[in-house]
Amino acid sequence: MAKQDGALFVLKKATVVIGGGRTVNMTVNGSPINTTDQGDAGIAKYLAGVLTGRSLEFSVEGQEEDQVLRTIAFGASSASFLGDLTFTFGNGDILSGNFVMTGYTETGAYEDAQTYTATFASDGDWTFTAA
Repeated sequence: MAKQDGALFVLKKATVVIGGGRTVNMTVNGSPINTTDQGDAGIAKYLAGVLTGRSLEFSVEGQEEDQVLRTIAFGASSASFLGDLTFTFGNGDILSGNFVMTGYTETGAYEDAQTYTATFASDGDWTFTAA
């Protein structure tokens, strides 16, 4: 994989930019189904091609546009369920789907820009489109 500029990460709701990323963390999780039995001589075996509980989590830190995420964080719980969220990476890759904002933090420091950190968890499947 070629190196890419992490500062070019953009977060959109539908087609509207709601935040830019300075720091982005991504985790994809899933658990295989263990099919090990007494005939496997103590060697773990898994059901081929199947992961259960597959999930995607993003944590994004950056500058927020128009305090959209702040409004969501301090609003009704139902507002945290975000359909049509798109993450565009610096190399042009796109990740889109339905997500839940599970955490939100704001930081303001003397003589520095105010930043946000938001964490999103997938709500169902997602679509990844390579550039």
